[in-house]
Amino acid sequence: MPAPLKHSDFPTSLVLQGGGARGAYQVGVLRALAELAPQSANPFPIISGTSVGAINAACLAANAENYSTATDKLETLWRSLTTGSIFDPRWRSVRATIWRIIRTFVFRGSTNRYGWLDNRPLRRLLEREFDRDGMQRAMESGALTGFCITTSCYGCGIAVTHYESTTGVEEWMRHRREGLNEPVTVDHLMASSALPLIFPAVKVGPTWHGDGALRLTAPLSPVIRMGARRIVVVGVRDAHVDMSQADIEQPYPSIGEMGGTMLDILFNDNLEADVERVNRVNRLLATLTPEQREKEHLQRIDVLSLQPSKDLRTIASRHEHEMPRAIRTLMRISGASGSDGRLPSYLLFEPGYIAELIDLGYADTMARREEVAAFLAGTTSR
Repeated sequence: MPAPLKHSDFPTSLVLQGGGARGAYQVGVLRALAELAPQSANPFPIISGTSVGAINAACLAANAENYSTATDKLETLWRSLTTGSIFDPRWRSVRATIWRIIRTFVFRGSTNRYGWLDNRPLRRLLEREFDRDGMQRAMESGALTGFCITTSCYGCGIAVTHYESTTGVEEWMRHRREGLNEPVTVDHLMASSALPLIFPAVKVGPTWHGDGALRLTAPLSPVIRMGARRIVVVGVRDAHVDMSQADIEQPYPSIGEMGGTMLDILFNDNLEADVERVNRVNRLLATLTPEQREKEHLQRIDVLSLQPSKDLRTIASRHEHEMPRAIRTLMRISGASGSDGRLPSYLLFEPGYIAELIDLGYADTMARREEVAAFLAGTTSR
């Protein structure tokens, strides 16, 4: 049995990707991790998030001095949510949005800055819940050494990772990826979770930003740059690929089905590809001598990937009736209602669906409790 790795030598990072209402699954995983992790300290001194993952990450970072308390608060918050907590689901709001879009494109009126859905309720929620002082205290105490979220800059066409660190991490610029050392605010969180077309872009500094998953082709890169050598990744899509329908003639996809597929690609494909890439590099490193590794400046990165055991689309289809009437009507008009449940699975912020996803995340993680506990304890050999 290899000796446990020292926490300070190989810091463990948590990476939370986007997924709209599917972020509830992450909450169940995080609750299980709180039970399985050593109780002496925050198991994740480096925390990263994108889109709804940025919001979950911010809650953990603000309460990093007590990880168990942080997950309790996050679960309590999610279980209290309704659609109205995230965006305005009333008909008058939907009609006003449609009119603004018509005015913008037909009558050349002012730019529609509210998106298809008005997410100002989310801003009010974050202004109430995001505790910057708590995050600052966690960094000063050493419970948190790094925190970052990513947005997509519409004007410059790059992924911008906004980070805070206590370890002197230098800003970076790679192909279409930039790291900026600056305080994370509610504006950053709103920008990172601004689903394209659905929610409005947010001005951060002089430029407009949207959902971080749009441009983030290497979701694990920010935490690796911040010093992580062990990463827990929480995804929101099951690993199963259904090829049974590939040879069966299908009807032309509706706008809603295409929109759901776009979100599926946006939130999941890059993350899964990056995990695969890291594992491939690890296999290559296993064939090199220590001298060769040193020459290439490469280090092994251990990754634990946690994802749903069930198709969340199926769960969403069972709860679709819980959505407010105006949103159900929009789903029906777009062709997303009664289809494969993909688009509703990202927009269904209702208690029944959220509760089932939280419970699934908890059960999935506890089903792998020995593997997860060993990873968190740092018993991976090198």
